[in-house]
Amino acid sequence: MSRDRRELAKLAADRAGVAFVLSNGIVIGAAPAQLRRTVEVTDRSGRPLGRVLVSISVDETLLARIRVASGAPPGDELVIRRGARLITPAPAGSENRSMSTQLARGTDLRLVAYTRGEAISQTVSETRRRVFIATLLTLAVLGLAWLTAVRFLSERPAIAPVGRRKADEGETTTSRRVREAVALVGEALAATHDPDALLPVILESAVGATGAVGARLVSDGAERFRAGRPERGGPPLTLSLGTKDEHVGSLLIYPEPGRPFSEDEGRLAHWLAAQASIALENARLHRAVEQQAITDHLTGLANRRRFAETLSLEVSRAERFSGTLALVFADLDDFKTVNDLYGHQVGDDVLRRFAELMRESVREFDLAVRHGGEEFALLLPETDLEGGVRLAERLAEALRGTRFPDWSGKTFSVTSSFGVSAFPGSGSADQLILAADRALYRAKKEGKNRVVVAQGE
Repeated sequence: MSRDRRELAKLAADRAGVAFVLSNGIVIGAAPAQLRRTVEVTDRSGRPLGRVLVSISVDETLLARIRVASGAPPGDELVIRRGARLITPAPAGSENRSMSTQLARGTDLRLVAYTRGEAISQTVSETRRRVFIATLLTLAVLGLAWLTAVRFLSERPAIAPVGRRKADEGETTTSRRVREAVALVGEALAATHDPDALLPVILESAVGATGAVGARLVSDGAERFRAGRPERGGPPLTLSLGTKDEHVGSLLIYPEPGRPFSEDEGRLAHWLAAQASIALENARLHRAVEQQAITDHLTGLANRRRFAETLSLEVSRAERFSGTLALVFADLDDFKTVNDLYGHQVGDDVLRRFAELMRESVREFDLAVRHGGEEFALLLPETDLEGGVRLAERLAEALRGTRFPDWSGKTFSVTSSFGVSAFPGSGSADQLILAADRALYRAKKEGKNRVVVAQGE
């Protein structure tokens, strides 16, 4: 026995981070440091002889290697966590978690990445800057078009309706109409990038600029908006609104009965429709930029930024109206193995298909989120804990029944673990996240491929 202990001591001395614990509790070698793995040792009859403890000290070199392997962005801070306990310290602004994934198979360790708050703010500021520049360019185009139209139309004789006088001696009725129409569209564009808010302003501008009795916007054979009293007008002037990328509809402008539009008024209507199309295109681009900022590009689900914003709003709403709110965290089991065996393209297909299953499982006002890596979330307003569990179980069953083709034509299946929490059992956004995260960790620890409810709820 003494000889065996000497041999074990020699092995422990030759191998940093390795220790042996005999069945009687005697420890030979240095105690494990931060990350440890335990292997039970038995004889041929199954009698326990002890344990071998292997540990790794966490330093900057190790974290750098883990960063490269994980694919985390260079600006993110990495943290290693065992359950709810941090092995390495969390950075400031730890609420900005960007990724959480299992560090190694067979362990309860997770790698968590945090994006600094200033990095997110910088991205948001850059998006706003681009939108601001696009708005300025559009306003500049409107201003240039207005000057051109005023110069052109003021050289032609203005036709004013009977009983209507010029606004003043230095401005014709037509040029005044142009100025007022441009002002209306410009103010609306500066105030909103919502096409549904812009369209009524465009119709009012068309009526005011041309002296029409009314206007209608028709799309796919149905009336969407109207201004004035178009039913009292004569045969309408029909103009197209939109661009080659997106047709908004047809603008119908109705003149006074028995007095068709003059040539100048017709030119003005066409010019206004062109400028309105520019404004609507700018609104479409602004909407697309905003959507990209809150959408995961691979799956099309909401991203972490939108999740954080929506969760805060929904918790406040549930508090105010004594409502309920369920949160489901999902993590695909052994997803690293899928990438290792079949390649990242097949892995991406799995992520996209799981996202489709989520969309098919939720209501219109629920929020499906890709939280990072293979981790997903479902935010379910007006849903209690039991409802969140039922949805998670349906989603788990749907995923188990889905077959995925690999590169050779064979198929394989994937499972997922789920953690569910709910408000008011968890009384804040942070508590909801922590409770669901801990439930997800328990689901992984208890064997994966299961739904676990947050403790105490």
